Amino acid sequence: MSNFWQRTLTGVIFVVAIIGGMWWHAYSYLLIFFTVVLLGMLEFVEMVKARPVSAQIGWALVLGIFWYVTSFFVLSGDISARWLMFVVPMIMGVFMTELFRNSNTPLLNIACTLIIPFYVALPFSFLHFLVFKSGVYDYGLLLGFFLLIWANDSGAYLVGVNFGKHKLFPRISPNKSWEGAIGGFVFTLIIAFILSHFDSDLMVIHWLIIGVIVAIMGTFGDLVESMLKRSVNVKDSGSLLPGHGGVLDRFDAVIFAAPLVCGYFILIRFLFN
Repeated sequence: MSNFWQRTLTGVIFVVAIIGGMWWHAYSYLLIFFTVVLLGMLEFVEMVKARPVSAQIGWALVLGIFWYVTSFFVLSGDISARWLMFVVPMIMGVFMTELFRNSNTPLLNIACTLIIPFYVALPFSFLHFLVFKSGVYDYGLLLGFFLLIWANDSGAYLVGVNFGKHKLFPRISPNKSWEGAIGGFVFTLIIAFILSHFDSDLMVIHWLIIGVIVAIMGTFGDLVESMLKRSVNVKDSGSLLPGHGGVLDRFDAVIFAAPLVCGYFILIRFLFN
């Protein structure tokens, strides 16, 4: 199977799984992205292992899972936000555990342990804000967010492959081009404009601003992911998704765009309510 058709088939299965999980139920949404978070953290663990550092993998996974799951139930209104305070003693546990490991790189060990949940689980917890924005589970806004993510990725890929000549950031990602980035930007704004006609709650300008955030931060997410992979001399974060690499390769834009989109909603709520 050619790389194009392999990439296309994987992409279709991936999209169906994501949309199906969001549509079916709040708990199926939680489960599908819990799986993404767990696999993403495990991929990050493998990248960390490529360097002479000994991260506390158990603590990293526990911290990430606790934050992701607890923030879901906090935003759904099922439990108090006070539960999130347990993250602090957990972080202290990472420092105290390092005392007994007799390692020559304790600072690096602690830093790498904490960056695993910070880079993967924390950004994905912002998706909970999108589905519980109105106080009850509603996947509509999150679906729109992912349509913008996919529009940016697809536009950048199609335009970059066919018209890319000027390198965007050759030191980090030699294959990325300005033409591709602009193509992704334009595709994203087109989809944002279309989505605005299906949403009576958000005006066109808000959807366009969200589109701008997704396009810009999605590009930064892609470049940062490339930087991290280069630092450990790997091409892909994993091989789970044929033609696409690993989970982190597929969700690098989400990791950077989701917190900024949620920040925008918090800002407009503060300014206009």
